[in-house]
Amino acid sequence: MLRRVLTTLLGLLLAALVVLGSGLSAHAAQPHRSVPACPPVTVRDSTKAAMAVFSGVVTDVQRSARTDGLPGAIYTQTVTVDLVYQGKISTETVSVQTDRNRADCSLGALAVNTEYMFFVTGTGEPWVAGGTSGTRPSSETVVAQVVRLLGEGARPIQPPPETAVFTPVDTSEPETLSRTAAPGAALVLVGLLGLVVVRFVRTRS
Repeated sequence: MLRRVLTTLLGLLLAALVVLGSGLSAHAAQPHRSVPACPPVTVRDSTKAAMAVFSGVVTDVQRSARTDGLPGAIYTQTVTVDLVYQGKISTETVSVQTDRNRADCSLGALAVNTEYMFFVTGTGEPWVAGGTSGTRPSSETVVAQVVRLLGEGARPIQPPPETAVFTPVDTSEPETLSRTAAPGAALVLVGLLGLVVVRFVRTRS
């Protein structure tokens, strides 16, 4: 009788372990909640919605906590600007803010030492690149589309214009021929006078 009770208890314990293990496996197999993927945005639509369009290389990324209570983070990128296609940018570096929001599509932190084509809004302090802004790594295809829509682009700081160098010119009146020849004539007269003196001395001797 005791053996039968022990066997029953052992079977119940094994069954409980099997059920518990199945639950843990199912929980582990569930994927972690990720940031929703952002819908594709065309370059044309991106330029229409942007207040500024420029290309540049991310040189630094700083992370800070969100202040709106949503899970995620805010990232501030320092960008060295290459060419400006749209908007008023007159500095070699700008700040671009992105975010990570688990409830909505977002760009997150951008890759350092990577060149991007930025489509941004805001005042520039900082510029803001949302998940649907169209901001993306730069490529020949993207650049060609932007140039076709907005032109060749320009440097954020224009080089100073070349200044003409003026050489001073003597504007005084030219000397007359008589004044120019006077020193030479005086030397000729002195020479002739010397010859006369020498000849007179020889005659006297």
